[in-house]
Amino acid sequence: MFRRILGLLISLMLALLPALGLAQTTFTMAGFDGEGSTRDWATNGFFTRMEARTGLNFTFQQYNAGDKWQTAKNAMFADGAEMPDVLFKAALTTDELIRYTDSGKLIDLLPLLEENAPNLWALLQANPDWLKAITLPSGKVGALPAIQELAPQNAMWINRTWLEELKLEMPTDMESLRKVLTAFRDRDPNKNGKNDEIPMLFLGPWELKFFSHAWGVAANDYNIYLDDAGKVQYWPQDERFFDMIETLRGLYADGLLDPDGFVTADALRRVTDAEAAVTYGAFFAPSAVTLLTYTSGAENYTVMGPFEYEGKKIYRDLIGNITRGTFAITSACEDPAALLRWVDVLYAEEGAIAALAGDQDVNYYFREDGSWDWVGGAEALGMTGLTQLTIYDTGDMPWLFPLSFNNRYYEEDVGRMNEELAKLTACAVQPFPTYTLTNEENAYVGQLQHELGRYVDETLARMVLGETSISEETRAEFLAGLEERGVNDMITFWQKIADR
Repeated sequence: MFRRILGLLISLMLALLPALGLAQTTFTMAGFDGEGSTRDWATNGFFTRMEARTGLNFTFQQYNAGDKWQTAKNAMFADGAEMPDVLFKAALTTDELIRYTDSGKLIDLLPLLEENAPNLWALLQANPDWLKAITLPSGKVGALPAIQELAPQNAMWINRTWLEELKLEMPTDMESLRKVLTAFRDRDPNKNGKNDEIPMLFLGPWELKFFSHAWGVAANDYNIYLDDAGKVQYWPQDERFFDMIETLRGLYADGLLDPDGFVTADALRRVTDAEAAVTYGAFFAPSAVTLLTYTSGAENYTVMGPFEYEGKKIYRDLIGNITRGTFAITSACEDPAALLRWVDVLYAEEGAIAALAGDQDVNYYFREDGSWDWVGGAEALGMTGLTQLTIYDTGDMPWLFPLSFNNRYYEEDVGRMNEELAKLTACAVQPFPTYTLTNEENAYVGQLQHELGRYVDETLARMVLGETSISEETRAEFLAGLEERGVNDMITFWQKIADR
């Protein structure tokens, strides 16, 4: 009898081993660290700190090239392929999220969030639009987001040092902008004795259309927006669209817009020499340091606020607070709850700060004035040290960016630039409500956009360049061309999405 009882007890203990501390702690992780990244996840301090905090560790399939990551995603989701447990910095498209949640290869995270990701769940409950943004048409949540309380914008930056040097006021409309840009062109504001100033940079038709705010319009990349009555409007059909083009054409003809704006790329515009003469008067960018060195950008540039139109100021909200598709768990994972508890650390301020800056008094410290700095200073840390310490600065990772902590960095220009961008928050508007398209809808509207979008951009470019006249006849031809390419179908499609 005793042996029988002992045997039953041993069997019971074996059954309970996972609950007694032998639960899975090692998982396979695949992801995209960002184009050209040089860091190694296997030795990076972020994952070391996360293991110490959560007890979980990973074997990695890391990619540093977008095309290779896309090939890897296609292969791992092929029928019969071996999948990793989790995708981190996943860069999953909406199409992929729908396809792989429908097939069951990505699990629906929504039922698991309240219990296993309380930090994220609290954020989503407090901000229902964020939950809506990551929810697929099926009602499932296939991936978790990156959240930025200060939404990234394609802001207008202007050289405030030049404004001060030339004793100019900040532009408040297109007419005063013209006067400022003319002074930038003619009065040698960088004081190098050369006519090398570029008054206003832009990157193709896409950025020129951000000037639409001066005519009271904020349209999205499909050139549509929802008016106050809930009706879809196609911006290029509006008479104000032609007014904008005429104004931009005048600026271009007078040498106030970058002559290479229609043929250049960001890589060609970027200045990496801190000692180089500053030649940019104004430009569109998420940050002043996107195109310039930290010293040149942070010290010389400020955000140019939107221009008023009929008593209102609006500006296009570029992407909102949410970046979708950053963290997903596959059906190969045997313990999704553990991975959700792991990632939920990053949606709390303490965990997000550790992800950005490491451990207090080890990697960073607080100064007497309440600001913080790297232990040993930024120069001692260097780019190599930063690459080994964190992973936040390339690719999109799942977390709530610790904005208030970031703003307290001892270099005041960091917080100042964020304060500049915050000026747009009050007037930033979403052209269209948050939406997610099915695969069929995406294919349908993609075909319409291929014809319409290209036609709009080519016409805008040719008119600004002066290759095509702006007359009643050419306007009528353009509007007829929109109809031939399906503009009414485009409007009908988006109206159904808006009503839905």
